[in-house]
Amino acid sequence: MRMDNLSKKLEPKENTIPTYLVYAQSLSSIAPLGSASAYLTYALQYSLSSTFIAGVFGVLIYFLWVLIGYEYSKVIASTGGIYEFARRSGGELLGKIAGWLYWISYAIYLPSATTYLTGIVITSEFSLSSIVVTTIEILIPIILTLLLLSGIRPPLFYALLTSTIEVILIFVLGIKVISITGFSLSPLKVSVSVSDFFSGALAVGFTLAGGGASFFLGYEAVGKGKTVAKSYLYAYWIASISVLFASYFEIAFAGYSNSGVKNLLNVTQYPAYYIAQKVMGSSIALLIFIFTINSLIGSVTAAYVALSRLTYSLIRKDMLKSILVVALFFLVVNLIAGITGEFALVYSLTTEASLVTLYGSHVIVSALFPVFSKKMIGFRLYHILLSISAVILMGYGVYSNIVPYSGLTTLVGILSLIGGVIIGTISWGLEWRKLNTH
Repeated sequence: MRMDNLSKKLEPKENTIPTYLVYAQSLSSIAPLGSASAYLTYALQYSLSSTFIAGVFGVLIYFLWVLIGYEYSKVIASTGGIYEFARRSGGELLGKIAGWLYWISYAIYLPSATTYLTGIVITSEFSLSSIVVTTIEILIPIILTLLLLSGIRPPLFYALLTSTIEVILIFVLGIKVISITGFSLSPLKVSVSVSDFFSGALAVGFTLAGGGASFFLGYEAVGKGKTVAKSYLYAYWIASISVLFASYFEIAFAGYSNSGVKNLLNVTQYPAYYIAQKVMGSSIALLIFIFTINSLIGSVTAAYVALSRLTYSLIRKDMLKSILVVALFFLVVNLIAGITGEFALVYSLTTEASLVTLYGSHVIVSALFPVFSKKMIGFRLYHILLSISAVILMGYGVYSNIVPYSGLTTLVGILSLIGGVIIGTISWGLEWRKLNTH
């Protein structure tokens, strides 16, 4: 009886989630401080002191996909998100394939982010025994599952509070750095090769991926699709401004030079934390460190919320079963990482699979955009141009993760892509057979 009551409590309820919590879902999924503290490092490695202007290009380039997501989410308000976008544009088969690719991406992202957090970030600052690290690795999915079982509002309130603090910390640290170094126009100059410039630009763009976690709250959002679309857009620009500002002050701290950025990256792979230590002391640095960890947890929580709803839509089960299906997958992968102690390897493999399947699902949805626009919003010529541009951008995301071939990591990426297509096709076939049998 208690399980029945819990199942009923967790069922998605129409028009119950206010705008600010939908916005929180998008912003926390992008993880502003996590992006600024760690993931921005990838862009800095390529574009060096030109990372700020490269980042501006990256933000604008990725905005092509954001516009497509905005148009879809404004019209199609559901618990299925990407699955529903593809299904209602191109039919059930493409919907299932896009949906299951996205499911794999988010399901694998959960252990990817938490394994990175436990096995790499925490252990880089604290000396912990393997038993303690393994215990943390296993406890995270259990605690997050319990949080989701408490209902939709607690995790979203948590996301709103913490992601807001993250943005504030980025600006407090940045203002302090610039007050010491002063402003300079040199970050607006291109001081690297064209290929490195655009590699940095795309790295910044992809850093901002993830805001689409709010797509899966369409049915529950007060105001439905319009609320989701606006929240997605606001979160994208707030996160973009935060990450661009972080790139600027990190370059400023390094002396506004390529050599300075190289030296900074040789010293640390967590620039924001290191810079906070140097300019604001150990207390603020510890705060940055804690909220960087929290940023990753917040991103995982947002992904978990989205994934529970996607699972609900794909397998047509109740929400309790959907959460438990995800929990089982999450826990098994984290157990493997904890028992083997191969945190870096598990992180590498899961990240590869997550990125490839994410971009794969986006390629399908982007390619179907002109069909969607013709059916639902009124076709315009620029919709084709937008679709082609987004397909190229997301296609590059797939390509860059599997070419050149680099052994096991690449193989996992390729297999996850093929697996999503196969599972989606089988799922469609079973549903088609069931419908036609009756």
